[in-house]
Amino acid sequence: MVHACDTGRGGAVELSWSLRPVPGAGTTQFTACHPDNPDAGWDIASIRLSWTLADGSCPAPACSQAWSCDDNHGATAFDVPRGIANLLVSPECSDGALPAPGTYIAPAIVQRNVIRGETVSLGAVELVVAISNCLQQPCICGTPSGN
Repeated sequence: MVHACDTGRGGAVELSWSLRPVPGAGTTQFTACHPDNPDAGWDIASIRLSWTLADGSCPAPACSQAWSCDDNHGATAFDVPRGIANLLVSPECSDGALPAPGTYIAPAIVQRNVIRGETVSLGAVELVVAISNCLQQPCICGTPSGN
């Protein structure tokens, strides 16, 4: 018998991420996905990578993958379609809702050439998140209980 490796249907994408509070949110350079105080008003569950081909289509069965925010890194299987792909990274809330616009800043969509059997690296991605003054303004992924 002959054994061979299967390189999958497409390419893979790998990335790592960190969360940075919006300026003025304190002196912390980075923040955790989950606050120490459960009433803080925000809780980020996962980070999602979404992709489409440059023409806006997505021939794969799934066009995104999410990882636990606490993982700080992730890699897809070799399922991202071959060709020029638009790659978008976004946070997701613990309650299943999407964060409100204006409560986070994600990197712009990145275009990369995906080649079957190869990995595209997005490197370190930084998401800027609103996590302070949640009583006065919307924070990412909700507001404190009682509001």
